[in-house]
Amino acid sequence: MDGERKALFDRLEASGYLPTMRQLIMRMAAPFWWHGRDEHGRYRVFHNGTVCVLHTGQRQIGVTADHVYEQYLVDRDRFAAFGCQFGGVTVEPERWLIDRNKAADLATFNIPVVILAPANLYPHHPAQWPTEPVREREVVIYGGYPGSLREEQQATVESPFQTLASAVTSVSRDQMGLYLDLENLHWPFHDGERINAKLGGMSGGGVYRVIEAKPVDRVELVGFIYEHSETFDLMFARHAHFIAADGSIQFDG
Repeated sequence: MDGERKALFDRLEASGYLPTMRQLIMRMAAPFWWHGRDEHGRYRVFHNGTVCVLHTGQRQIGVTADHVYEQYLVDRDRFAAFGCQFGGVTVEPERWLIDRNKAADLATFNIPVVILAPANLYPHHPAQWPTEPVREREVVIYGGYPGSLREEQQATVESPFQTLASAVTSVSRDQMGLYLDLENLHWPFHDGERINAKLGGMSGGGVYRVIEAKPVDRVELVGFIYEHSETFDLMFARHAHFIAADGSIQFDG
């Protein structure tokens, strides 16, 4: 990250805005996870991903990666004793499905207002939808729920939210690339610890541009995480504009 962008993050951190932004994007997402008894009768969490929620001005929708939803369907059909949750709320996401697209690796859901408070969700309300396309070297903040940080207890599951901030490395017609440079990233609230590099489970998390503006700095949703390459230390996200205001997925890649 160049000096100008590092100075921006230092300034936002010192002012208290960056910690507030981290909390905000965490409220706009929930762990999408499912659990039950396996073939040996043992209780366990089978898999998890991330679902983020926004209101387009026309519809309140949840977005995750299609491969997360596909794995949910596979496990649902495989195991008899089975439950699924968005955060702390039990759901049947197939009942709320709006659209899915394997090529885009996106799936969208109609999110009822009634689950927002129990799931501790606050929808993102962009000034317009879709938002302006992201540009290379723009500053963004993004996050999700890595399965490696999950702690399974007897009756509950603790799923920490992990955020990262960086400049956009590359932009193509279909996606954006984010070089993580994990060796040099600051991991908030974990001073002195090596940052968690096992990011499976963050798929479906939102990518938000950081906007310095009066009267208040803010974030704006520009993409959805769908892939992480540990080999190349890269995160890939689909552009937010592939999701139409009604939740349908407009992607011909």
